[in-house]
Amino acid sequence: MNISWNGFSSFEIITKTASGDVRIVTDPYQNSTGLRFPRTLEAEMLLVSHDEEDANNLEAVTGVPYVINLPGEFEVRSVFVFGVSAPLKREGKAISLPHLVFRIEAEGMRLAHLGALDRQLSDEELQKLENIDILMIPVGGGRVMDPHVAAEVISQIEPRVVIPMTHAIAGIKETLGTVDAFCKTFGTCRRQDMNKYKVTRKDLPEDDMMIVSLTR
Repeated sequence: MNISWNGFSSFEIITKTASGDVRIVTDPYQNSTGLRFPRTLEAEMLLVSHDEEDANNLEAVTGVPYVINLPGEFEVRSVFVFGVSAPLKREGKAISLPHLVFRIEAEGMRLAHLGALDRQLSDEELQKLENIDILMIPVGGGRVMDPHVAAEVISQIEPRVVIPMTHAIAGIKETLGTVDAFCKTFGTCRRQDMNKYKVTRKDLPEDDMMIVSLTR
């Protein structure tokens, strides 16, 4: 499996199946965010956690992707995706914005993508995100969870690998915290920085959790 980060909560995940590669793209963002979304992304599955400019540029993804923007269980060529309704805390401020988190099962691994979540998980949500190997989690604060809440959610899920997302990088108009600030919440931060995360089940860390910081 290859995991690349496009910025914000957008990833390209390429996973191998018996009938060839399946490409998953999450949360394609608008160029109005300050970042230019890649022009050449093609996908079989397109996961959209919420309908805002950092996630709703569906037209930018080519091919004929199966779009998942509702709760439920979905399957494309033996890749399983579970969309889990997870309302945002800011919905309590009279803003109604449907929001999903995702569980992805492929190549014998379980991934979770938390979209733009801004709070800890409920017990019911946590049940649907059991035994997660790789967790993609927002860490930049503001409209998403800050590093301290992210650390609490990580302790809820107990993944083997954490990939931070929605954090500060050059170009974005939004004010977000850095990966370094997130890492400091752990004291000892076992971190690897890379352009692309290539992983198989046997590569997953057995003991200590690893933070994989992907560059765009």
